[in-house]
Amino acid sequence: MVWLAYGFSARNLLRLLAPALLVFLPIGLLAVPVLFVLVDGSAAVVNGDFELVGRPEPPLLEWAAAVLVVSVAGQAVALPATVVLAAGLLAGENVSLSGAMRAAARRWPTMLALVLVGVVAFTAALAAGLGILLWIGAQVTAYGVMAVLALVAMPCLLAVASVALEGRSAKDALARAYRLTAGASGATALTLAFGVVLFPMLAAQAANWALSGLPVVPAVAGYVLALVAVPFQAAVIARLFLHRLVIKGTIDEFKEIVDGLPESAPRPPRLMPVLAGLLLPALLPALLYAGAVLINPLGWPEVSETAVTETWSRDPDAEVFEADGRPKPKLGASDLRALYAGQGGRMVMLMDDFAAAKLLTCMDSTCARTRFTWAEPVGVVRGYTAAAARLADGRLVVSTWAQEGADEDGRVLDYDKWRARLGLLICDATACVPAPGGRPITEVTSSTQDRTVALAARPGGGLLVAQFYELPLGESDIAEEGLSITICDDPACTRPRTKEAARLPADRYRDDSRGLIAGVGPDDRPVVLRFDRETGAVFVISCDDPACARARTGRPVRGSTGYSDGQAGAAMLVRADGRPLIAYLDVSDGAIKLLDCRTRECSQAGTTTLSEPGHHTAPTMVLDRDGRVLVAYQDLDRERIVIATCTGTGCVRTPVTTIARGDDRGLAMALDGHGRPMLAWVGFGGGDGWDLVVTTPLTLR
Repeated sequence: MVWLAYGFSARNLLRLLAPALLVFLPIGLLAVPVLFVLVDGSAAVVNGDFELVGRPEPPLLEWAAAVLVVSVAGQAVALPATVVLAAGLLAGENVSLSGAMRAAARRWPTMLALVLVGVVAFTAALAAGLGILLWIGAQVTAYGVMAVLALVAMPCLLAVASVALEGRSAKDALARAYRLTAGASGATALTLAFGVVLFPMLAAQAANWALSGLPVVPAVAGYVLALVAVPFQAAVIARLFLHRLVIKGTIDEFKEIVDGLPESAPRPPRLMPVLAGLLLPALLPALLYAGAVLINPLGWPEVSETAVTETWSRDPDAEVFEADGRPKPKLGASDLRALYAGQGGRMVMLMDDFAAAKLLTCMDSTCARTRFTWAEPVGVVRGYTAAAARLADGRLVVSTWAQEGADEDGRVLDYDKWRARLGLLICDATACVPAPGGRPITEVTSSTQDRTVALAARPGGGLLVAQFYELPLGESDIAEEGLSITICDDPACTRPRTKEAARLPADRYRDDSRGLIAGVGPDDRPVVLRFDRETGAVFVISCDDPACARARTGRPVRGSTGYSDGQAGAAMLVRADGRPLIAYLDVSDGAIKLLDCRTRECSQAGTTTLSEPGHHTAPTMVLDRDGRVLVAYQDLDRERIVIATCTGTGCVRTPVTTIARGDDRGLAMALDGHGRPMLAWVGFGGGDGWDLVVTTPLTLR
């Protein structure tokens, strides 16, 4: 029955397609431009296709609901009108298009009543399945119950033909439909399920899968398939209704339906060319959508995005070992620490959590090809987060803690003999090696002592190492920690010179590297930022000379004594005149703010608010080739990543991509080889699924 109906519909497709075109063409022509107006500022062209960025705002949700309601109302006219045309063609009668549309319009209230019945039946089936799932947790049973209830409700579709062809009320049409299916209820339900619901859905899914790699085409194909599906659905309903009527009814009833079809004059010879001419206007909404995306006259941001770990195994084969005997490194959802532009246009991510640090190298800004390898050697101290800095030639300097008095698994064998020494690694895009001639910068003698390290490259090729370390409790009983600065004349730090630069209130989150940032001005004078993640306070320590003979401390943000979330953070850049720019999360209201420091220690600063108050993650910041400041942050309330582009005190915010589910797992940014900002972040899907994602805005507003 389904294949006969589909073959009949294919032979008469142009004629049967006319009601859907007349109904949905105006809806599409109105809906698409309104969509573009409503999404202005919250849309992007991602991988060549249109995408809403972040959580939809209320006006957009209201528009979507209105389009859905109008489309359902239009379907309540288009489907019965097509059923009338199909019944006429099956009976050998010439039914006029206008007559079929008028008949469907007259019965529109009854059709809406049938739509309401269908919604109630669908909701009841869904509620029953979910109830079973919550009650006994049997997924197969729940799906089975929903499928059975859906099949029981399938004969309701035959009521559409009864309303359209016989003019019955909704109640009488439903009763008529179930009487006609008596004796073959299972076959009838399956015919309707496959012919009207499943096959059109599968065709849409297959088209979407086959065209998924092409920009714009899947959306256009989906629109066309939605129109074309109506004739095939109507043909199945009309043919099955007439078939069951002949079996269960009488010849007089069949003749009465045929005689009641809208009359029409003989088909004019030019009718088919006219119908064929309707196809071009039918594509106008799709063409409007495609033109808006491909030409992009509205100036939406254009973005390239890659889910780097989409094809990765979350549990690499333990039998595959590296050259040093270790198994292949695993990537964790909390490993992302920093992103740098490496050698040869490659992008390098530093990955670390509580094990040895790793390097993830992207061969280009799309990160379609990667290399993932260990950075730190065997036997490093677990729990000490690595820090890194980019050298002028694109190589990285990475901190590492070697230990004595522990076994291969990191367990301390003798606490009196345990030692951890801070050293450096020099890394290119493929591997890391110990800095040649490097000397230990710091020695720690207690395995419970936290150490936070930050690195920065000096203009002359040397290195700055900043560290926080615990201090004995003073007379005031206020916990403090010391900031030491180590000046190195070369990246290997062969002759380290260390001195204490400041003492600050202790931060219980000091084991996290996001609270300490090191920088060096063009005049080689160190600048260090300390963000107290317990209170949200910002401290800036600036040296008066390259050797840091004297340091000054500013506190541009006082923080809050009642704040204890520990999820905030800051980012810093040192400008050509040595004054820092600082982006931070204000713990008082959750907004991202930018400090324009008027002095090197930032004792005086102007403040620009970059985001609305709310729930955001710590920002990251770069200076582009045009001298603009780019600040990126995750807006968790609206489920999006935003880049604020600032020139002077003027800033423009651009949402660039959607985050599936907000989480503070790190956000890193750097300029790629073309000078474009490249973002690395962790996106979460359903359940425990997550992916490391790379997003590169090709254009920004």
